[in-house]
Amino acid sequence: MHISYKYIFERLRKRFTNYGFKGILFSILNYINSRLNPKHLGEAPFKYLFLRKRRLIQNFAKKHLDKLNDVNVITLANYLVNEKLINSNSIIYTYGVGTSISFEEQISNKFNCDVYCYDPTILAKNFMKNHIYNKNKIKYFDYGIWCEDKMMKFYNQLDKENIDSGGSITNLFNNDAYDLLQCYRLETMMKKNNHDHVDVLKLDIEGAAIKVLDDILNSKIYPKQIIAEFECTENDNISRSEFDEWSLELINLLKKFRALNYKLFYLPRYSHKPFSTIEILFQK
Repeated sequence: MHISYKYIFERLRKRFTNYGFKGILFSILNYINSRLNPKHLGEAPFKYLFLRKRRLIQNFAKKHLDKLNDVNVITLANYLVNEKLINSNSIIYTYGVGTSISFEEQISNKFNCDVYCYDPTILAKNFMKNHIYNKNKIKYFDYGIWCEDKMMKFYNQLDKENIDSGGSITNLFNNDAYDLLQCYRLETMMKKNNHDHVDVLKLDIEGAAIKVLDDILNSKIYPKQIIAEFECTENDNISRSEFDEWSLELINLLKKFRALNYKLFYLPRYSHKPFSTIEILFQK
């Protein structure tokens, strides 16, 4: 587990102050359920211990990332953010809608702030077209983010073309079928929205986060918080040499953030497939 004992103690103490012993008991039972319940995990309990990629990610996190130890970091949907760094004036940008805007809705409702969310895929377009949400607070745009302003190939997650599918610029899913979709740099989108900074940036962009974040730093844009998911492959049996080659680029990116005095909290996600990706909270 990549969470400090101090963080756990402080979270339980706050839970007790707000909700008493029932609150602590609920937290403990919910954690046990998240670790042991196959339905909740989406796979057999502790399966990740027997898969090479998952073990490599565990070891990577221990070596290169910080243990979560800030008690102001809270859970919103499937993500974690520092609530003390967000208010009603915060500017929130999120990339990667898929079939859920639970995070966007929760952060907007909790802090009464506007959220700008982006996803050009057919999957997201169809979801947003049918989903009922507060369009005054959550502003959806059907284009993606990249390190250039151009049309990009989004390789389909599924096998057939022109179906209700997500996509990956880096072809994370090893598919020949693709859709050509519009992308912009973060700097370009901020200019479109007349923003001179971003407070929270969420990136769930199927393999493209390293290049996108590198471009953001080159543009001298430094969000207070970045929640980013880094995917190397869908193959759980990736070789050690392949993982090391991929992770070297990520290590170089992390060094740049550390030089800018960011904390790099590893976020172990137990609600889906543990250690299947590297998810990080960058906190300024």
